[in-house]
Amino acid sequence: MTPPNDPNKVVLELIDHTSKIADAQGRADLVARLGRAQRRVNDPQIRVVIAGQLKQGKSLLLNSLLNIPVARVGDDESTVLATVVSYGEQASARLVVARGDGREPELIEIPTADLRNDLRRAPQAGGREVLRVEVTAPSPLLKSGLAFIDTPGVGGHGQPHLSATLGLLPDADAMLMISDTSQEFTEPEMTFIRQALEICPVAVIAATKTDLYPHWREVVDANAAHLQRAGITTELVPVSSTLRGHAVALNDKELNEESNFPRIVKFLSEDVVTPHNDRVRRQAAGEIRAAAEHLILAAESERSALTDPQTRDRLTADLQRRKQEAEDALQQTALWQQVLNDGIADLTSDVDHDLRERFRNITFHTERMIDTGDPTLHWAEIGAELEDAVATAVGDNFVWAYQRAEALAADVARTFTEAGLGAVRMPAIDARAMGADMGQFRSLADLEAKPLKIGHKIVTGMRGSYGGVLMFGMLTSFAGLGMFNPLSLGAGFVLGRKAYKEDMENRLLRVRNDAKTNVRRFVDDVAFAVGKESRDRLKGIQRQLRDHYREIANQATRSLNESLQATVAAAKLEEAERNTRVKELDRQLSILRQVIQHTVHADDVR
Repeated sequence: MTPPNDPNKVVLELIDHTSKIADAQGRADLVARLGRAQRRVNDPQIRVVIAGQLKQGKSLLLNSLLNIPVARVGDDESTVLATVVSYGEQASARLVVARGDGREPELIEIPTADLRNDLRRAPQAGGREVLRVEVTAPSPLLKSGLAFIDTPGVGGHGQPHLSATLGLLPDADAMLMISDTSQEFTEPEMTFIRQALEICPVAVIAATKTDLYPHWREVVDANAAHLQRAGITTELVPVSSTLRGHAVALNDKELNEESNFPRIVKFLSEDVVTPHNDRVRRQAAGEIRAAAEHLILAAESERSALTDPQTRDRLTADLQRRKQEAEDALQQTALWQQVLNDGIADLTSDVDHDLRERFRNITFHTERMIDTGDPTLHWAEIGAELEDAVATAVGDNFVWAYQRAEALAADVARTFTEAGLGAVRMPAIDARAMGADMGQFRSLADLEAKPLKIGHKIVTGMRGSYGGVLMFGMLTSFAGLGMFNPLSLGAGFVLGRKAYKEDMENRLLRVRNDAKTNVRRFVDDVAFAVGKESRDRLKGIQRQLRDHYREIANQATRSLNESLQATVAAAKLEEAERNTRVKELDRQLSILRQVIQHTVHADDVR
C-alpha cells in the first residue's frame, strides 16, 4: 500500500481495496456506501456562509477576498439572492430556477456581467422563481474546496431574510459574520449573532469598513465588550476591503497586512479547511472500517467452514443465533423505529407549542403597548417592533428545533449501540429552511387614523352643549331668566366638554381595538405559515433518519445472511475448488485486516 505521506491518497487507496473485495463478494450496498465516501474525499465542498445585517459590506468583502467581482456591490446595491461561489477553471454564472410540481430545479447559464443586476426577475428565468445564483471563479482560495455563500442581508423591515439565512447554517462548515464599524452592535444584530453561532459555532466576526470611520477602534472595543457580556468567544477581526483591493492591485504586502485580510485567510485555512479535511477523512475511515468488518465476517465464516468441516455445524448454529438476535434488535418497532416515531411526534408538538408560546407573549406585549397610548401616533414604531420580535421568535424556534432534531438522531443511534451493534454513524441532519421566509408575509395593516378636523371637534362639542343649554335654560326660565343666561351657558359648556371627552375616549378605544385586531391577524398569519413549514421540515428529517438507520439495519442483517450462506455453500465445494477458494479468502482477509489497521492510523497522518 501507499506510504502514509498523503492522508487523502491513503484513504482513497483503502476505499479502492475494500470496494474491490465488496464487489467480488456481491455486496453492491457496501460498494455504493464506499463510493459516497470516495466522492466526499475527492470533492470536499467546504461551505462558508457570509452573513450579516443589511449594507454591512458582505459582498465587497467576498469580492476582495477572491480578488474577483462575483457579487453586486454599490451604495444602492445589495445581495437579493443567495449566491454560491465555488472554484472553476473559467468564470461562469447560472441561475437555479424552480420548476414546480416537485421536480428538480433548472440550471440556466447567464453572462457573468449580469451578476451586477437584480436577478430575481431575470428575463432568462421566464417569470419563474429564482432560487439562487451559482458562480464559479478561478480563484486560488477556492481550489481547496471552499465554497462561499453570499446571503441577503438580514434586518430591515420585518427582517425578511432572517429565516432563509438561518436555514443555510446547519449545512455550513463555517461562517463569516459581517458587521461594519459605523456603530456598535444593535440588539437585533446581537440576537442574530447568538442564533447563528448556536447553529454554526465555527465562525469569525469581521468588522468591516475600517477605512471609512476614524473611530472604528472604539467601536471594535465596544463590540468586543458586548460579545464578552453575552458569553460569545468568537474572534472579532477588523478588516478593510478597500485596502485589500488596493493591496492586491499594487502588490503591496504591507498594505495587505494593514487590511487584516491575512487573518481571515488564516482562519479559513487553519480553522476551516484543515479541520474539515480531517473530519471528512475520519468519516471515510469509519465507513471503510465498517464495510471491512462486514466483509471479514463473511470471509472468515466461509474460510472456517472450508478449512475445518467439523466446526461447520457449530458455526452455522452460531450464525443462525446471531442473525436472529440482529433481526430481533433491528426489526422490532419497539426499538429504533419506535424511538424515532415517538421522538418526531414529541418534537413536532414541542416545536409548535414553543412557537405559539413565543407568539402569545409577543401579542400580549404589543397589546400592552397599544393600551398605553394612541396607536395611531406610533403605529409605524409598533409595527416595526412587532415584526422584528416575530422574526426573532421564528429564528429562536428554528435554532431550538434543529438542536432537538440532532438530539433525537443521537437517541436513535443509542438504540443500535444498546442492541450490541457497536458504533453507529450519525446522519447529517439537513435542515435548510425550517420556518417560512418572512418576506412572504404582508406587513401590519394600516390603521385608519384620519386627524380630527376643527369642524368635527366643534360639532361634537355643540352637540353635547345643546342639550345642556336647552335643559337648564328651560329650568331657569321659571325664575324669570331668559333661555340664554350664565347658568344655562355654563351648563352647556360643561356638558359639551363631557360629550367631547367621551367621543375622544370612544374613538381611542375603537382605534386600540382595531390595532389589536391587526396585530392578532398578523401573528396568526405568520404562525400558520411557519407552523406548516416546520411540520413539513420535521417530516423530512424523520424520513432522513428513517432511511439512514434502515440502511444500517439492512446492511447488518445482510452481512449475517451472506455469512450463513457462505458457510452452507462451502460444504458443497470439491477439494480443488475448496483450496482455490481458501487462498482467495486468505488474500481478501489479509487485505481487509491491513485496511482496518490503516484506518486506525489514517486520522493521525499529517
